[in-house]
Amino acid sequence: MKVLYVATRWPWPIEMGRQRMIDQTLALTAAFAEVHLLSFADSGSPGAPPPAHIASARKVQMSGLPDVARSLLLRPGLPLQSHLFLNGTVQHELLAAVDEIQPDVVIFDMARLYSLARLVRKRFPKIRLVLDMDDRLSERYQRMLNNKASDGLGGTFTARLPGPVRAVASLLPKLLLTIERRLMARIERRAHGLFDSILMVSPLEASKFNTEFPGKKAIGFPPLIEVRQVLPADFSTGLRFVFVGNAVYGPNTEALALLDRIAARVRAGAGEGAVPFSFAAAGKPDPGLALAHVEVAGFVPDLGAFLSKDAVLVAPILNGTGIKTKIIDALEYAVPVVTTPLGAEGLNLQPNLHFHQAADEDSFTEILLRLVQSDEARRALQAMARTAREVVLETHSRRFLLDSLRRAAGAAATV
Repeated sequence: MKVLYVATRWPWPIEMGRQRMIDQTLALTAAFAEVHLLSFADSGSPGAPPPAHIASARKVQMSGLPDVARSLLLRPGLPLQSHLFLNGTVQHELLAAVDEIQPDVVIFDMARLYSLARLVRKRFPKIRLVLDMDDRLSERYQRMLNNKASDGLGGTFTARLPGPVRAVASLLPKLLLTIERRLMARIERRAHGLFDSILMVSPLEASKFNTEFPGKKAIGFPPLIEVRQVLPADFSTGLRFVFVGNAVYGPNTEALALLDRIAARVRAGAGEGAVPFSFAAAGKPDPGLALAHVEVAGFVPDLGAFLSKDAVLVAPILNGTGIKTKIIDALEYAVPVVTTPLGAEGLNLQPNLHFHQAADEDSFTEILLRLVQSDEARRALQAMARTAREVVLETHSRRFLLDSLRRAAGAAATV
């Protein structure tokens, strides 16, 4: 079997959650198929070379302002972000790649590439089409509108937008987000009819999608949790409250700003009887975000070391959809988690049994103060983390994900 994956961004080096999921899909697909990659990439950022399991890889450029303007005139019913990936050169390169590789399956990265998938369906009607949807952007945008999120329409794509488009997006964020939500919801409905299978990072969202649309095309495909040897933790003499994620991504920027305020309150209220504690954040930093009480660790060479011994993940996530990869990172290393209901969404975890749940700044502060002040509260942390890890391992294992991916690709089931 041959598979061509069409990605909206070059996956390597992995700097954010979406790149991680693309890399995961490619690596698992390589277990049963010959994998080829066609990826959008930035000319000024060549990225790292592809791993050995990629049979071939080629790059195309996102549309510049003239192509975006032309596409807007020709296809006014598409979401703005879709126009960034539509130009004559890209369409030619895609069709040429399909014609040359002759794949059995073409996987498209996210619903914003719907029009390119439709082009392939028209020219090559017998090829199986799979949408690696990630999550429903229409629902994400609605939550952002409801919560009055500060992140703009571009999200992590903001830096890749043509300058004038970026300026308009910053001037009219709420209006554009409202329009984009409606247009993306329409594309998601059409995608259900176009694609043979749809991968969604959250099994919960996949179930909701299948309830809304008949045919049960959506398949849960969450982040992989590797089975690792978990080293004993020791919270008796100190705590490190940590955060993991790309700080430039709006929900993470918002969470870090909130974490900084929480850290200040915990420092002020801890008192003399508290164990030593610190706050640190790993991942791509945001130069525009000033943190006074959280150490900015940047990229860490060994995430396992960062999430070791006395680490507790604190993730005050207020926006976003799907499964949060930072929570997966913590569970993989059996690290205790303090997060919001949204942060634990899509995982079959129960508050107070598998993680500490907090809804706002006050409740986060209260929980963290209890941890630094109470020996009993700290002693319960490791058992809580190990129990949570066991709960999610089954549906995040390599075998489960590989079977899900084979089913989406129409490959024969494993024996």
